[in-house]
Amino acid sequence: MPAEHAVHAALDSSALYPLNIPIHVPFTISRESLATAHIILVEIRNEDGLVGLGECAPFPSLTRDSMASAADVARGLLDEIHGCTTHKAFERLRKLKQEAVAQSITGYVGVEGALWDLQARELKQPLSQIWGTGQQRTLMTDITLPIMDPHSVTSFWDLYRTFAFSTIKVKVSGHVDQDLDMIRALQSTVPKDTRYILDGNQGFSVTHAEMLVTRLQSMDIQPLFFEQPLPEDDFAGFVRLSQKLPIPICADETVRSHKDLQRLLELGLKPIVNIKIMKSGIEDSLRIIALAQRGGCPLMIGGMLESEVAMGLSLQMACGTEAITYADLDTPFFFKERVTQESPWHACHAELHLPHGNGHGLVRRV
Repeated sequence: MPAEHAVHAALDSSALYPLNIPIHVPFTISRESLATAHIILVEIRNEDGLVGLGECAPFPSLTRDSMASAADVARGLLDEIHGCTTHKAFERLRKLKQEAVAQSITGYVGVEGALWDLQARELKQPLSQIWGTGQQRTLMTDITLPIMDPHSVTSFWDLYRTFAFSTIKVKVSGHVDQDLDMIRALQSTVPKDTRYILDGNQGFSVTHAEMLVTRLQSMDIQPLFFEQPLPEDDFAGFVRLSQKLPIPICADETVRSHKDLQRLLELGLKPIVNIKIMKSGIEDSLRIIALAQRGGCPLMIGGMLESEVAMGLSLQMACGTEAITYADLDTPFFFKERVTQESPWHACHAELHLPHGNGHGLVRRV
């Protein structure tokens, strides 16, 4: 997939920057809670002095790896591609992908993302033009409400009420009464025209997912869709719930590769599909987007607990492909510290504007 082009300078050096960054509220989902963002920035420099910047963002219960395994994989891959041109480095990376991803998908993505950024800078193009038309310049993101005590919802919303979010993605636990108490507190706090998305992160049964949606309807809340309510391998449940719910289901963990999406299509399903580079890698995310478009599946783009670097790559992908209906690129707003000099998230607004410049347009804050 990387563009064919004239030979550029060889990769000269690289570095990893592990960071533990405090966040405004714990990022709690049905399977795990993170009180701090743990990421690794990946830099690759070529002999001409151009620098590509990527990110590893492990979320253990979802990405099935850790900071330690991500760092090990990233270091190993960087050693393997040292001295290559970006074109040759991509060839080498593809050959090593299966073994690397088995140890750490996010370690692989950190290097892959830095390499894409560097190649685009060599070509003097933004990634949105390499990955698509480059015509779309803005994207509206939602904000995520992590699972929390209902009494904490107002203070959470106070952090973001000026950002003009029109959609809130609500993390729900599978404990229906507790989830409803939290959503009632949210409903009484946010504007009346706010739209809602539910995200179960595999925490529900078919019965409880149907129960939650039914009871929300009695509260005059009709969620846009229900993201990943069931365990990722429960394909039979996915079919049953799709027939029962009055709203669409969004596949997240169920679709880690384009092969997973192909299986859902073969079952006669056309779910919303959540694209995440940290679970699928960049090249396979582009394949999933293409397959979803051919199969008639709406698309969402999201991420793990990522800084503006990884989210910046996803923003370029969304604007380049012009294929995304729903955006969940909000986690940099949770970070108490910025990792880049400037970014779309520095503006503290739901409307994200593509940065000017080549690659993803972001530079590490030193």
